[in-house]
Amino acid sequence: MSSQRSATSDHVQIIPFCAPLPSQNGNASPSSDETFGVVGTITLRGPSAVVWFGWGDIESADDEEPTAKQRDLDECVSVGNGNPPMGSLSLSMPPSKQSSVHNDVPSTQLIGGSSEEDMILGQQISARLAKRVGWPIFVSCSFHGWGDDSGSGEAFCLGMDVSPQLAAAVAEKEVARILIREKERIADCAR
Repeated sequence: MSSQRSATSDHVQIIPFCAPLPSQNGNASPSSDETFGVVGTITLRGPSAVVWFGWGDIESADDEEPTAKQRDLDECVSVGNGNPPMGSLSLSMPPSKQSSVHNDVPSTQLIGGSSEEDMILGQQISARLAKRVGWPIFVSCSFHGWGDDSGSGEAFCLGMDVSPQLAAAVAEKEVARILIREKERIADCAR
């Protein structure tokens, strides 16, 4: 999939992503039998991002295995499928230069949700990403309400013993990787 990239603030880019859940041996790499994980989208507009994720199916982007070049270039070779419900929505702003001594990350809950745990996870993730990337970050996290009240019902039904906290950590790692890559691309375009 190719997309034109622009450093202007009027350009909107939507990036689907998936994060396979760790297998029984602890690896987080997708294989033919690992078709379920965390799916979501990252919407970029200028130096800001909206991240939305939850449980979903992982599908190969192509029928072929990724080439060594794709792996080396860190290109996306899998996509997520599914429509996780929109959960609560948190916003965190990067620390200002004046507050960098204290590393304060202003955060707020814009839209509440039925799960307090999803709200807390979303707010914590948005704060860490805003601090790391230096952009305003919106996060909607939706794990609860899928099969049982623990948030891990869908994964548990598929034989995976995965907590929403672990799934959120896996998603946050993948989102941070993508955001840092995109921030570097935007900086390169501006030069």
